[in-house]
Amino acid sequence: MKQITIFAVLALTLSLSAMAQTSKQISSNGKVEQTIRQLEIENREATLNNDSKAIERLLADDWMNTNADGTVTTKAQLMELLKSSPFKIASIESDDVMVRVYKSAAVVTGRTTTKRMGQDNNTVTRQVRFTRVYAKRDGRWQVVAAQSTPITQQ
Repeated sequence: MKQITIFAVLALTLSLSAMAQTSKQISSNGKVEQTIRQLEIENREATLNNDSKAIERLLADDWMNTNADGTVTTKAQLMELLKSSPFKIASIESDDVMVRVYKSAAVVTGRTTTKRMGQDNNTVTRQVRFTRVYAKRDGRWQVVAAQSTPITQQ
């Protein structure tokens, strides 16, 4: 009988410890998710304002974007593009955004609608599905990879 009681107390203690650890992890993940969502807002504002200093800070040095046509853009290429031909984006709206946290990485997926002025001064609207991967390095989160796929209008 003593063994059953000891086993029950041990099992209860271990399960409470596991629940506390899971609760702590969920709480930690919630804080990380808030941080990543804030960085997404900063990224949006930096893009709208052609803020190369903010973009430099938000993107890891080894950042790479896989473009819809299969080509790849590096951080160095993006920074050069920003200097030579700043973006002229009127608005960026994101929805269906999900943030998933994995220890020192986070994956953000969603849909973005971008409006910009075309060559003929008409507004061009483009919708894409995107994925951004964040990694925590040296105590801060940065985007290390991104990819977008156009949503075709039917």
